Amino acid sequence: MSAPSNPKVVLPPSLDALVRARMEAGGYADAEAVLEAALKLLAAAPEPPQPGHALLLRLEKRLQGLGGAEAMATAAALLGEALDLSRVSFRELTPGGSAEGWSPSGPVAPPDLPPALLEAVAEGQPLALPGGDGDDRLPAGAPAILAAPRLEDGRLSGLLLAEAPAPRAWRRRELALAAEFAARLASALRRARMEAALFESEQRYRTLFDACPFAIIIIDTATHAVLDVNENACESYGYSRDAFLRLRIGDLDVRREPEAIRAHARGFTIRPGVQQFETQHRDSAGRVRDVLVRVHGLRLGGRDISYGAHVDITDRKAAEARLRLALRAARLGTWEFDLAADRGRRAGPLAEATPQVAAEGFGMAEWIEPIHPEDRPAVQAAFEALARDERPEFRAEFRVRRPGADGQSAAGTDWIWISSHGAVAERDGAGRPRRIAGVAQDCTDRKQAEERQALLTREVDHRAKNALAVVQAALRLTRAETLPLYRRAVEGRVAALARAQTLLAEDRWTGADLAALLRGEIEPFLSGRAQALRLEGPAVLLPAAAAQPLAMAMHELATNATKHGALSVPQGEIAIAWTVDDSAERRLRMLWQERGGPALQGPPARRGFGARVMEATLRGQLGGALAFDWAGEGLLCRLELPLQRAAGHGPLPSGAVAGPLAEAKD
Repeated sequence: MSAPSNPKVVLPPSLDALVRARMEAGGYADAEAVLEAALKLLAAAPEPPQPGHALLLRLEKRLQGLGGAEAMATAAALLGEALDLSRVSFRELTPGGSAEGWSPSGPVAPPDLPPALLEAVAEGQPLALPGGDGDDRLPAGAPAILAAPRLEDGRLSGLLLAEAPAPRAWRRRELALAAEFAARLASALRRARMEAALFESEQRYRTLFDACPFAIIIIDTATHAVLDVNENACESYGYSRDAFLRLRIGDLDVRREPEAIRAHARGFTIRPGVQQFETQHRDSAGRVRDVLVRVHGLRLGGRDISYGAHVDITDRKAAEARLRLALRAARLGTWEFDLAADRGRRAGPLAEATPQVAAEGFGMAEWIEPIHPEDRPAVQAAFEALARDERPEFRAEFRVRRPGADGQSAAGTDWIWISSHGAVAERDGAGRPRRIAGVAQDCTDRKQAEERQALLTREVDHRAKNALAVVQAALRLTRAETLPLYRRAVEGRVAALARAQTLLAEDRWTGADLAALLRGEIEPFLSGRAQALRLEGPAVLLPAAAAQPLAMAMHELATNATKHGALSVPQGEIAIAWTVDDSAERRLRMLWQERGGPALQGPPARRGFGARVMEATLRGQLGGALAFDWAGEGLLCRLELPLQRAAGHGPLPSGAVAGPLAEAKD
C-alpha cells in the first residue's frame, strides 16, 4: 500500500531519527506502516519545548528602558516566579575572564560550577542537572541546577543559572525558556549599555555645547533655518531658544539674502567644508554687532547642516578702530620682525608715507637700505643687540629718504627723521628672542625744531656779543659837548639795537619786517608828527643778519636829520622808498630822501660814529653799497643790500661790527 499523497507530518528531530533507523533495519513492511508507527510515537512523546511567548512578552516589556543591574534583577525575578525557582542569577563573563552577577536582590556571586560542567556549557549547549544524591556531577544534596549559556563570536559571554528548591527533572520547555531569557538578557544588557553610552555622549555634548563661551548656531545649509543654539547664543542675541528656532540666519546677518551670505562665506574658505570670516549680526533689539564666524559643514540624517561658532568681536573692533585713530593722530606706525624667517611687516600712517619698504615680507637688508648712510651702522647695531638679548629694548632715531612724487625715493638730501622703539614680543623654546615688535614715528618736525632752537641759541649768543661790542664802541667813540648830550646819544644808539632785537625775537630770529623796522627806528624822532614820514615799497622780510645793522643805520640817519636835516624844523619830512629785484642775490635798493629842511652846505667836515657804523656793517659786513648826496634841499642816501647773501650769512663772530669801529679814528 502506498502512503497518501496529501498528509504532511513533520516529526521532531529525535523521532525522525528513530523512524529512519527502524526503516533501515527492516522493521516496517511499507510506507503506511512507517506512518502509523510515527504517529504512535508522536502521540506518546513528551510536550515539545515551547518558549512561553506570553512570559517573554512580559519580559521584553519590563526590560524597556532599564539599565544593566535593573534589567538583570527584573528578568531573574520574573523567571524565578514562572518556574518556581529558589534562586536565579546571571553571570556576565568578560574577555579577560572577570565576571559580574545579578539576582533579584542585586549583585551576587553566582555559584561556581565544576570545571567539567563549565566546559560543557562553553560549547553553547544548555545544561540541566536534577540535583539530589543521584547525580555524581554535583555534590550530595545539591539543588537542581539549570544552566543556559550565551555565546558571542564563539566565546562564552554570559551564563544564566537557575536553582530549584528541591531535586527535579527539568523539562525541555524550561530549558528553552532559560536559553531565551539568557539571550534576551544579553541583548537587553547590550542595548542598555549602548543607550547609556549614547545618553552620556549626548550629555557631554550638551554640557559642552551650552558651556561654550561663544554662541553656537546650527543651521540647515539648504534653507538656512536655525536647527539648534546653545545658551550663549540665546544670551548674546536676546532670543529664547524657542524663538531662536523659528529664525533663519538671514534674520540675523545684515546681508539678509541667503545667496549673499553664502557668497561672503565662500570668499573666506579655509579648506573644503570650513569657512572663517567676519560679518555683522543684529540682535533681538536691532543692535548691530561685529561677529567672527567659523563654520563647519556636515551631512547628518540625509541633509547638509553647518555648525557655526559666532564670537562677538564688537569691543575688539572698536578698540582696533580707536588704536588706528590714535596711531594716525600720533603719526605712529607699528612694525614687527620675525628673526628666524628674516621677515618683517609694518602698518600705519608711517608705512603709507614711506612706501619704499614693502608693508609685508621685507628682510633686514631691505629695511636698512633706505636709512641715511651716516645713521645706518648705529641703527643696525642697536637692533642686533636686542636680537642677541644684550639689551632690553631697541631705540633709534635715524633719517630715511623722503619718497618722491612717483613713490620712489627722492634724490639729494631730502630726508625725514624717524624715531623707533621696540622690544622682544616672543621667545622660542630656549628663551631666545624670536619676534621683535615696536612703533615708529615721523619726528622730522621735532628734529627741525631742535635744529632751529640750536641755531637760534647760537644766533642769540653771537648777536648778544655783537650788540655788547657795538655798545662798547658807541660808548668809546661817541662825542658830545656835554654829559647830558653824550648820555642821550648813547641811549639812542642802544635803544636802536634793542628795537631791532625785539623785532627779531618776535619772529623767533627768522627775520624782521622792513616797514616795521623803519617805523620803529624813525618814529621816536618825529615828535608826534606821523605825517612827516612816508614809506613806499613792497613787503620785505629782512634776514636776521641784516636787521640789526640796517636798524642802526636808520637810527644814525634819523639822528643826523634831527640835528642838522629835515627833522630839525617843523615843516621837514622824510620819504623812504625801496624795491627788490629778481636777481639771484635779490638786491634790496633803498632811497632815503629829506625834504623841507635847512639847505645843505656840503658834506660834513668829519666822519662821525654813524657813518662808520653804516660803512662797517652794510658795506663791509653784508656786501652792500652806500652812497650820500649832500647837495640840494636835503640829504639823499642810497643803499643796496643783497638779501640772499644776508640770509645765508652765518652767526657773526664776536666783534664783527665793533672791530671796524674800533679801528676808525676821529
